[in-house]
Amino acid sequence: MPRKVDGITRSARRRHEAAIHRATCALRRMEASDQEINFRAVAAEARVSTAWLYGQRELRERIMRLRRSPAPNLLAETERERREKVSTKNIIATLRLRIRQLEEKNRELTELLEHAYGVIAEARVGDAGTPP
Repeated sequence: MPRKVDGITRSARRRHEAAIHRATCALRRMEASDQEINFRAVAAEARVSTAWLYGQRELRERIMRLRRSPAPNLLAETERERREKVSTKNIIATLRLRIRQLEEKNRELTELLEHAYGVIAEARVGDAGTPP
């Protein structure tokens, strides 16, 4: 008696395609929302088993590639940190320059003040020697 397995084969193929579609969509969603991507997380999101994911060559390679690459938010964070460091260095350089300028101005004013005190002292000595 011949076995009719066409229906079972079609059903298995549809389930397989649906699982592939769910896993692909789950990967896209996880990637877009910057979630950590690993086999367990994808399996839970796609409602498939981790063993099945490991058995699908393309999905396995994609998950492994995404798992190794740094998350986009980490890249953005490192870029932000780099910009903050550059900004901090610029602020420090500006402040050091300003301090140097103020110290120079302070030195000049101190010298002028000392000179003025000298002139005043000479004037007092000169006035003390002359009768009123």
